[in-house]
Amino acid sequence: MLRFFIFSFFLLGIFHANSQTVYYDSINKKKYAKIDIPQTYERIIEKGYESLEMLEYLGNYYFKDNNFEKSKLYFDKLFKKYKLVQISPKSIDHYNKLLKIVSKKNT
Repeated sequence: MLRFFIFSFFLLGIFHANSQTVYYDSINKKKYAKIDIPQTYERIIEKGYESLEMLEYLGNYYFKDNNFEKSKLYFDKLFKKYKLVQISPKSIDHYNKLLKIVSKKNT
């Protein structure tokens, strides 16, 4: 029985270590985990869960990062699923600019 608990704690340590990277603050000597928000949101959306906020965040994030293909992907999902009154003016503006950029590339 004791071997089982030791083995379980060993496996927990392995799985936990692979799920996030832990950093140490050199000033305050505290641990913190750095989370990649866009990657996390993408994994959640791949599993079938999405929200207005996630789609807006990803569309705006990739627009600012000049990754227009991914930005359009998330903005298309956003504008297909939600009404204009629910979407922020910033996202509407970015989407309109994105459509102009994409139409210039196609011509």
